[in-house]
Amino acid sequence: MGESYCFGCSKQNPIGLHLECFPQDDSTWATYFTPAQYHESYNGIMHGGLITTVLDELIGNHLGRGRGLWAVTARLEVRFRKPIPTGERIKFVSRIIKEHRRIFQVEAWAELPDGQIAVEARAEMMARAANKPS
Repeated sequence: MGESYCFGCSKQNPIGLHLECFPQDDSTWATYFTPAQYHESYNGIMHGGLITTVLDELIGNHLGRGRGLWAVTARLEVRFRKPIPTGERIKFVSRIIKEHRRIFQVEAWAELPDGQIAVEARAEMMARAANKPS
């Protein structure tokens, strides 16, 4: 099939987000993203669907690259607390909070540059042992 064109993390996708997700020391995973003007909904505010996409991609990487599992999102709830401005570097973080067999519950959030939580998410992920679908 060739290179992945994942909208979230592939460097090959010319219109993708090109996210680089990485582990942190405390068992969380993170990524940084600076939304540009073409990522906005209202003037100067990042589009909520794209915020959700970044959170979902980070959670998937946490299980995929962090745990070696191929996982799909079964449920994702997002709570928007503060707007995310365009042009500012935003930190996104994920943490696995519960796992039972193939089901993982994960929380994730977006932090503004001043440390305030702008967006919170909870996901339920279904995982397989292989790193790719069959």
